[in-house]
Amino acid sequence: MSLFIFFLAFILFFSPASDAISIPTGGPAPDFTLSTLEGDKVSLSAFRGRTIVLIYWRTGQERSLLALKDGNEMLRKFRDRGVEVMGVIAGSDDAAEAEKIIRANGITYPVLVDTDRDVYGSYGIRVYPTTVIIDSGGVLARDIPGHSLTYKKVLEEYIRNAIGETDDKELEEALSVHREKKDRSALEASRLYNLAVKFTDAGMHDLAIDTVRKSIEAGPEALKSHILLGFLYLETEEADKALEAFKRALELDPLSKDAKTGLGGALLLKGDTDRAIEVLNAAAEANPYPQMTYYELGRAYELKGEKDRSIEMYKKAVEKIIKRRILPSSISRCQ
Repeated sequence: MSLFIFFLAFILFFSPASDAISIPTGGPAPDFTLSTLEGDKVSLSAFRGRTIVLIYWRTGQERSLLALKDGNEMLRKFRDRGVEVMGVIAGSDDAAEAEKIIRANGITYPVLVDTDRDVYGSYGIRVYPTTVIIDSGGVLARDIPGHSLTYKKVLEEYIRNAIGETDDKELEEALSVHREKKDRSALEASRLYNLAVKFTDAGMHDLAIDTVRKSIEAGPEALKSHILLGFLYLETEEADKALEAFKRALELDPLSKDAKTGLGGALLLKGDTDRAIEVLNAAAEANPYPQMTYYELGRAYELKGEKDRSIEMYKKAVEKIIKRRILPSSISRCQ
């Protein structure tokens, strides 16, 4: 078993699930004042009495564009019933590109710029796109991570519930059929992921790659499948494909330490050693189980000819492994 797979055994076991936001629903929605792309100031509190659909998105992402379009449709459908829609992009995103997207797709609601990432931080945005529904009393009612096949239906039913057209029981009934479809997709994605893990453990990397790609087709938001695919591409030394897989994983969960570690490994494989060290150091600082991160840092410093730093990182990796009593006997089980 290679070192990549050795460390991957531990990483996959402890990978966290992805949520849309890190603050609970049911409480007051954090207020904010941001500028629109045109420079006008907009405050959330000014819309008290109306239901708000807030879509935090990013340019260059197909799922974000789909969410924007669905938001536009919801605005047309519900505006006369007290609903407003707003888009938000991070200040680090491309505002000029955002303007082009808005014009090209006929988006009629304002897009705000989160210049200092205040909204990103106060809501704890974890996924692009993230959609939150804030009711007329300023309460954070619902959140939707990403853009699944059932996104539009779920958003519509959440809006109906927020404006009082349905109660919670009716909401549950309306979504049950769609949840069943989503659950079937998730089960199939999980089945294929587990099969890919077995192929990986057996060293059958081509079959593993093919199977985990099918897992992603069944469940595009399956974070662990994207991470597994990335590490498999690292194993087969396909740097560009690995880079793409880890970037997709970070779109699903920008806080994923495993995806950041994999991204550092992909950059290292591409020869971008300085950037790899930067990414890996950041991942190691925030990761409670940074075995593979330290290993990748060891490789990076070794390539730079910094022998002492390299040995230091390798020792840290081994110390963490011994401390956690990790056995590389199976990619899907750790003891």
